[in-house]
Amino acid sequence: MKQKTELPEELCADEAVCFIADRHHVTPQQLLRYFLYGETSIPLEPNEVEILKGLSGQMSSRA
Repeated sequence: MKQKTELPEELCADEAVCFIADRHHVTPQQLLRYFLYGETSIPLEPNEVEILKGLSGQMSSRA
C-alpha cells in the first residue's frame, strides 16, 4: 500500500530542487518523492544528494 504525503509547496518551488529535477527531466514533485520515498530510480549525482539531504532536513525540522 503506497502512502501519498503532501510535499511542502515551498520545497517543490525551491530553485535547487527545480534545477535538479529539470536536469533529470522529471517534475520537482517526482524528484522529491524519489528522494524521500524511493518510488522511482533517478541517478542522482553525489552533490545533488547532499543538496536534497540538506533541504529535506530543513523540511523535517519545521514539522
